[in-house]
Amino acid sequence: MNNTFKIIVLAGAFVSFILGAGTATGQEILQFFVSFGYLGIGAIIIATVLHMWFGAYAMDVGLKLKAEDSKDVFIYFCGKYLGLFFYWFAQLFILIVFVVMISGAGATVSEHFGLGVVAGRAIMAIAVLITALFRLETIINILGIAGPIIVLFAVIVGIGNFDSAGFLQAGDIVKELNLSKATTDWWQAGFIYSSFVLLVALPFLANLGKGEVKRSNVIIGGNLGGLIMLIGVFAIYIGILSNIEQLHTKAIPTLVLADQISPALATIYSIILLIAIYTTAVGMLWTVAKQFSKDNLSKYRIIVVALTILGFFGGLFPFAKIIDLVYPIVGYIGLILMVGMLYRQFINKGKLESATSTTVNID
Repeated sequence: MNNTFKIIVLAGAFVSFILGAGTATGQEILQFFVSFGYLGIGAIIIATVLHMWFGAYAMDVGLKLKAEDSKDVFIYFCGKYLGLFFYWFAQLFILIVFVVMISGAGATVSEHFGLGVVAGRAIMAIAVLITALFRLETIINILGIAGPIIVLFAVIVGIGNFDSAGFLQAGDIVKELNLSKATTDWWQAGFIYSSFVLLVALPFLANLGKGEVKRSNVIIGGNLGGLIMLIGVFAIYIGILSNIEQLHTKAIPTLVLADQISPALATIYSIILLIAIYTTAVGMLWTVAKQFSKDNLSKYRIIVVALTILGFFGGLFPFAKIIDLVYPIVGYIGLILMVGMLYRQFINKGKLESATSTTVNID
């Protein structure tokens, strides 16, 4: 595998892992960016810079540490006690996001295919369970290939619905609508959006970095992944903002956008949405199960089955409401982790010690 392909796979895996139901459906984008009107562009720029930074840095630390347990990465960034808190909190939040993915699958299948939310949740849960049980070693490649495809369709749906007249009127319309906002200020939204993504992505990114040998690959891959991710976000943002009057009450705004271009595209995009949810859900389940099974196959299978059942029944909660209530709170907590990472990179790099007592000099 040449370096260019490795970089693309790393960037694509990063994108696929975080570009799940909340982003691809437009709900996160509606609450974090569109709700602030034109100022949402500033929030997206902030989020882009932060995504590129932590994507590269987290993978770089994972490469240097080569730790079997992501606990060591959290401890390095935040110290023993705060690091342990973030480690356990991250596992909990990953499970919550897994539930959001299953709930999002139910909403997608119900809204476009008319099969009902239970059928959607069941289909997604079974697909994720089978993938995780077989412990597909090609999971990173699956995620890596899916990521750019998902972003491509997000760009098509968003740009395809850009309307200059609607966009120019959107500023006044947004002020009149009672839109749910993730934070009180637009600039905070960029930080909060990135910090909740960071919290859930850090164990996965560290694992990605651990499997690499060339530092330039993870640096470029992390930066590229963050940039690609936010290009898709910006495309969806302008599409939703241009059509905000029709979309502000919709559970899946991007599916409506796709349908406005073509019913056939809406069908294709609904499948792309399910792929986005699938790749994120598999990554979440794999990350937690691998973390706690410690390479014990029997324990791994038990954890995978138990968490899938939890995700299926947890998916009963309304998709949009989970995002509205949970994500902003987690984002504020994640800011502390972000500060710890900034401190370690720019002020006191120190030494990184893994659970195997191998000390790695970060300089």
